[in-house]
Amino acid sequence: MGKQKGVYLAGKAGNVLYYSWKSIACERIIPARVYQSPAVVTHKNANGLSTTMGGSFRRLLADVIPFPKNMHMQTAVRLALLKWLKSGPVPLQPPTEIPYISAISFNEAVVFKKCLHVPLTVSVKEQNGLTVHFPGITPTAVFTAPSASDHMLIKLAAACCNMHTGEALQNSMRHITIPYNAETMPAQTIPLPLEMPADSITIVAAAIEYFTITNGKASLVSNEHFRPSQVIGGLVN
Repeated sequence: MGKQKGVYLAGKAGNVLYYSWKSIACERIIPARVYQSPAVVTHKNANGLSTTMGGSFRRLLADVIPFPKNMHMQTAVRLALLKWLKSGPVPLQPPTEIPYISAISFNEAVVFKKCLHVPLTVSVKEQNGLTVHFPGITPTAVFTAPSASDHMLIKLAAACCNMHTGEALQNSMRHITIPYNAETMPAQTIPLPLEMPADSITIVAAAIEYFTITNGKASLVSNEHFRPSQVIGGLVN
């Protein structure tokens, strides 16, 4: 750090910065290259990657995210991905809980299992793609539903992103309509076809929407406490 004498300047000229420190006019040379430790570089890269990947997943899973503009949800998704990236992702086969990511809820106002009391199981198909197993149920026994509910819409979506760039690769979606009654429904296996190349991460998410019928017209129940949406499985290749 040098002190200015005579003419006092403020600002930058070339690689010299002129400034004031404790009312003293100073100047210093700006280094051409700022050293960053490997740990700092790794953290910066992971932050950027988690932001890109978070945006990619939110776009691919938009069909199952009830409130896509919620900033708290967006931040929670990015932080979960950041924690996973910093932990050192490793391939997981078959589908299993991915650290931090499997805990993602896209609507923290309601827990998924509070609305549906049976699990949805994700499996890998012999060829490209995944399947979701929906067990045999009696809807009124396994769903917690708002009054006057007529039926539920189960939304399933799988999304695949490049693990190193965060690039969105592919998605797959399916909808299942379930009447809210006491009739037994058989088990179902729902395919979610998509390609999952090497060095990719795939997330499977599910959401429930409830509908009432008024004057013959179906209306979505907008109450956030009946809009569960969360990750139900994943795969790292």
